[in-house]
Amino acid sequence: MTPDVPAMDDVGEDTWSTLEQLARALRLNAVDLSATLDAIVSTVLDTLPAAEHAGLILLRRGEFVTQTAIGEPPQVLDALQHDVGTGPCIDAARQQSAVHISDTGTETRWPVFIDRAIALGVSSMLCVPLWVDTSCLGTLSLYSPRSAAFSDHDLRLTGLYATHAALALADAQRTAQLSTALHNRDVIGQAKGILIERHRLTPDQAFQALSRASQSANKKLPAVALHLVETGELLGASVG
Repeated sequence: MTPDVPAMDDVGEDTWSTLEQLARALRLNAVDLSATLDAIVSTVLDTLPAAEHAGLILLRRGEFVTQTAIGEPPQVLDALQHDVGTGPCIDAARQQSAVHISDTGTETRWPVFIDRAIALGVSSMLCVPLWVDTSCLGTLSLYSPRSAAFSDHDLRLTGLYATHAALALADAQRTAQLSTALHNRDVIGQAKGILIERHRLTPDQAFQALSRASQSANKKLPAVALHLVETGELLGASVG
């Protein structure tokens, strides 16, 4: 399913100017995943006066997990959706289509979620999926204490902003994955060096010793290597 995307001729000059500022703000932080997540949420609040709170959930290993939130409603409501397995933010991500709740007082979908939202003072919401190509990354959600707070212009602007945000997020995730891979490689190399020097092993034998320790301790190889580097102890197995 393809998300709703506004027509280019529906976007006014002020909107283009705003989007340019948003894109620049996000690109400055694209190398840092945490900074990018914070920038996505804080920037959209600065841009849309109708939104009082905002939250961002990411899809990780098949589960939607809250990554950053400003205000109590997104924190509480994202946790609720995670527990019950449904809600407007999760459904927006699954269906790759924006969900707009104009008035929680008249909304009949997601009754458990809506009751909690009303109790938290949320009267309207906008949940927009973050996606790149065919991959869903998560959802950006906006909350307002006023009913009908989000205009058609807000919906179009948020949809375009979500496209910029998803691209920046994808870049940051790739950078974070690469950084982790390089760090793990360095740690494994250090651990192999310790075993080579301590036990007069070849590089292949040192790696095999780490692999056996990983299987015996039921821990991932980088974790076993890091423990050896930090403590001098090889978990789960003896060398031999």
